[in-house]
Amino acid sequence: MTERIVLIVDDQASILELWSRTLVEAGYRVARAADAFDALRVLATSRPMVAICDVHLPGPSGVWLAEMIREQSPTTAIVLASGDPFVPPRETLRHAVVAYILKPICREELLAAVRMGIAWSADRTRAVR
Repeated sequence: MTERIVLIVDDQASILELWSRTLVEAGYRVARAADAFDALRVLATSRPMVAICDVHLPGPSGVWLAEMIREQSPTTAIVLASGDPFVPPRETLRHAVVAYILKPICREELLAAVRMGIAWSADRTRAVR
């Protein structure tokens, strides 16, 4: 079975810590990155099933990162996250984006988005084999 790795990309240390703890307690392995370039370094060594990307990162945005993830790891599901309720809807309709979460998010919503991503990734992985 594929290891259930979730990559969390957020520039807020408190978000990284809270979401990491929540996901580890739920049985996921977590990788963390504070910006898009850190996330790409993680992708170079592992293939997460889900990447949760903050839309508003310092440097390249989470939307830019989502494009890079699609190119480098096409079986990784993407969850976009933002505290901005006015992200254009077209951003949430891009290929591989399985959910859009609005911060602050409760535990159940986070886990539901990750489960949706795991299912999407598993389907894509089976299709590639």
